[in-house]
Parts: sequence; C-alpha cells; structure tokens
Amino acid sequence: MAISEPIVIIGAGGHAKVVAATLLEAGFRISFFLDDDKNKWGKTIFDIPITGPIDAIKKEEKKYKGVVAIGDNSLREKVVNSFSDYFHWISVIHPNAYVHSSVKIGKGSVIFAGAVIQPETIIGDHVIINTGATIDHDCKVYDFVHIAPGVNLAGGVTVQRGSFLGIGTKVIPGINIGSWSIVGAGSVVINNIEAGVTAVGVPARVIKS
Repeated sequence: MAISEPIVIIGAGGHAKVVAATLLEAGFRISFFLDDDKNKWGKTIFDIPITGPIDAIKKEEKKYKGVVAIGDNSLREKVVNSFSDYFHWISVIHPNAYVHSSVKIGKGSVIFAGAVIQPETIIGDHVIINTGATIDHDCKVYDFVHIAPGVNLAGGVTVQRGSFLGIGTKVIPGINIGSWSIVGAGSVVINNIEAGVTAVGVPARVIKS
C-alpha cells in the first residue's frame, strides 16, 4: 500500500531516476521533481512531472517531504543547506536491500537495491549507499558521503563527511577515509586516506591534494 503523503524529489538527472525508482518500490508516492535545468521543465520521469526550478518550492503553501537526488556531494550539501526550511527530509531503503535492525540511518539518506549494511553501522544524513554496495559491521559513514555501486567496506571502516568512493572500491578493516576525499573506481584501500585528497589504484595512492 502506498504511503499517503507525497514526496518531492530535488534533481531530475540519472541519479534522480534511480532515487525515484527506489521510492516507488518502497511504496511512496512522488508528487513532482524540481530541477534548475530549464530544458527538463515540462518533461516527466515515470510519468511524474518535472515542474520547475528548486526555488519554486518557496511558493508552496505546505512543507513537503523531500529527498535531494543529486549524486555530487558538495552540490547535495549546498541544496540541503539552502532549502531545509522548506522540506522534511526523509530516508528511504529499497525493499531489496538488506539493512540490519541495529543500523542507524540519518535523514535524507537513500539505500539502493542490492545494498547490504551489517550490524552496528551508522549512516549519517544525506548519504548515498548505491546499488549493490556492501558495508560490514561497525562502520561509520558520515553526512553527504556517496558510496558508489559495488563498493565493499570491511568491518570498522570510517568514511568521513563528503567523501566519494568510486564504483568497485574495496576497503580493508579499520581504515579511516578523511573528509571530502575521492577514491577512484576499482581502488583497493589498505592505508588511511587523509582529508581532501584523491587516491586511486591497487593499492590506493594519493595522486592529488
């Protein structure tokens, strides 16, 4: 049975399409999309309209429940900071994801199909756990992180605020990945990654600060 109160999705790109699919599979109703790209206005995703720019929400008389469906971490944070007065942020878990009952998930986060999150893990606010990613026991994934499809975190890993782990990244137990860092696709992380760097390779090495 669908959840009665409709959701607004901010963003109308490819990532938003998967967020919408996740919401629909979880039984939510979607009211409309908002996106600042004028070329998308008047179009639809799954027959749901893209009605206009994000600022349009300020004209609404009620405060909607919403999800920011923007994959870029810094832009997602900017939108959240700018529009939190106009939304109640919700989190959603795809029914085909496994999330242990002890896991804590913050507001605005989305767990996609096939993801596995094991006991005592903490997921922050506005986090993306993408398709088929696995997060083992006792991990901490802080606000505005994006865990890309097929990433594997072993137990006790910490991913600090705003970091991005590219598709297929693997991280051994107990590693700390610093805030606003990027780990490139297919990397294997066997040492801590400092904040604000880009690391790639097997094993992952910093190539840019």
